[in-house]
Amino acid sequence: MGLAKGIFTVDTHTHGQRFAVKFQEKGVKPDYSTLSNDMSTEAVCYSNAPRMLYFMDRYNVDVCALLPAFTMTNEVNAQIVKEYPDRFVAFCSATKTRDRARAGEKVTFDDSLREMEELLASGLYKGFGEGMPASGDTWEEKFESICKVMELLRKYKCVAQYHTSCPSGYAGGSWQSRLMGHYEEPYANPMLCHAIASEFPDVPIIMNHGGIEGSGYYLEYYEKCLNVAASHDNVYLECGQWWAELYERPLKDPNIGVEKLLWGTDWGASCTMQTWMPGCVPETYVNQDISLGPPSHQCDIWGWSLRELGRLNIPQDDLNLILGGNAVRLLGIKTPHTRLFKEYLNKKPRLWYQDAPVK
Repeated sequence: MGLAKGIFTVDTHTHGQRFAVKFQEKGVKPDYSTLSNDMSTEAVCYSNAPRMLYFMDRYNVDVCALLPAFTMTNEVNAQIVKEYPDRFVAFCSATKTRDRARAGEKVTFDDSLREMEELLASGLYKGFGEGMPASGDTWEEKFESICKVMELLRKYKCVAQYHTSCPSGYAGGSWQSRLMGHYEEPYANPMLCHAIASEFPDVPIIMNHGGIEGSGYYLEYYEKCLNVAASHDNVYLECGQWWAELYERPLKDPNIGVEKLLWGTDWGASCTMQTWMPGCVPETYVNQDISLGPPSHQCDIWGWSLRELGRLNIPQDDLNLILGGNAVRLLGIKTPHTRLFKEYLNKKPRLWYQDAPVK
């Protein structure tokens, strides 16, 4: 079993910033039982681009899409893209409004929308994410706020991100109780994406993690993500945390297929460590180990993910689509040459955005 290789490789879900809890307090160890709170209030972020480029060169990853999360900022990601325009693209979120709220300032969802529109209008970002912002107590209220975000993405011809799944392990319980709460939360229920995709069939939606986000071997969210992707032409699945067996069903499903899979691994997040379960299926999988706590090293998700892809016996042209071709077309990423990815004279690609201008 070797590493899968593509003609042009794009990771659609990475984090190019590192954050450290109590970074400036030498000898002080954070309380990992309150990790979610510490990340929100006490973390210090900085660019991780040099280390990221080292990994990219070792694994022949050509371009990475940078997503802000936790205390990460749009500004740092924008600076990384400006420094290395051939290696990175970026998504954005309303990070300034988020930080104002965490500082105790009273903000509204309209404040987030104004910040988002300013960011998307700049042309620096490919879309909004990670996750689908929602405001309100009921699903009807949340859906109304989500539609406002989707209208912005439609206006600027950008891509939406819909977060699915939640890591098990040292922080999973607190995240699920605090962020999800119940099944009217987009984070908690991939099936709610049916309504969004139906209302905005002309806006591409990426289902982050494809239902597997450091969540061990549990498949509830994965199953629901397949259901949504099979029902809408504009819904795509990140698959970088899937073990090899999880590719079989979507690849054989005529309503999903190879053209709707994006290699997105969550590189740079602390929840991409792997667990070994000898003799089982899966034998290795992405998971957090409560007994170990968060890793201080840079987790090597790419090596594991590419080995899992290397177990697939599919045509190389199909593998090239998963590893980069679909992302190139969806995000308008420039490649050194044209005609790198499969396309037939008598079969028009299912990708509706095929004729979209390159950004």
